[in-house]
Amino acid sequence: MTQVIKVYKVFTDDLSQGNAAAVVQHNGEHDEELLEIARGSGAPVTVFVQWSSGQERDAVLRYFSKEKEMAFCGHGTLAAGAFMLQQCERNRIHASSGTGTPIDIRKSPQGHYYFRTERARRLDLAPDKIEAAHMLGVEPEDISKDAPFCAASIGSPKLLVPLRHFSVLDGMAPDFEKIKDWSEKHRINGVYAYAYPEPTGKGPDSAAACIHARGFNPLFGIAEDAATGVAAGALADLLYREGGPAAYAIRQGKHVGAESEIRVEVKEENVEIGGSVLHLI
Repeated sequence: MTQVIKVYKVFTDDLSQGNAAAVVQHNGEHDEELLEIARGSGAPVTVFVQWSSGQERDAVLRYFSKEKEMAFCGHGTLAAGAFMLQQCERNRIHASSGTGTPIDIRKSPQGHYYFRTERARRLDLAPDKIEAAHMLGVEPEDISKDAPFCAASIGSPKLLVPLRHFSVLDGMAPDFEKIKDWSEKHRINGVYAYAYPEPTGKGPDSAAACIHARGFNPLFGIAEDAATGVAAGALADLLYREGGPAAYAIRQGKHVGAESEIRVEVKEENVEIGGSVLHLI
């Protein structure tokens, strides 16, 4: 059966930027077939939509990189949301990840897409500053003491590494093999380094704090990610718990020529992550 593959650009208003995700309707293929489709989709992540007749959810989403299945993927969720909402001619849909994470996806009146999922869990892992510095190609003193340095998850665990200055984030030289080995050893799906670009931490609109970030997930064949929604969501939640604002604009992707902006808002019972989604092909 010939598969219809739709490709979207997420977290951008410019088709030449943002993070690409392919969306395919799941028609009962085996896992090996899904991985083969993902490898030929032309996008770093492919989401398979399996429609459900259950009352609690409309669909189950499964995420594949070109290497293996992923537990969860933020930009893939928004791409799948755009696909599903167009198919159903609705503005809201309920889904879950293949691992059972509940996901509520909506389209705003302004045409942006958002998904809500669980609040972040801080994992029982004490990262070593020297080891993290070696992975990222920075000095141990470049890792800030004033922001969360830990592993956290909203469906896919990430190591969050705060850097003391935006220039350090800009100039670091990550060792992808070390990141891959560390991720596999600790069962963490990549490293997310971040910094405030301005001393005030304020972005272009005063309602959201602006953060710049870089995400690395070589364990799944993604050396550097253009946008990592699940990591951004976990980071925003932890910053909020430590006294930060509830809303964030997280910019990522400059170093891979695919600038993206992830919007995150922390709410009492969930985290909402979103931005622009464009249909590419």
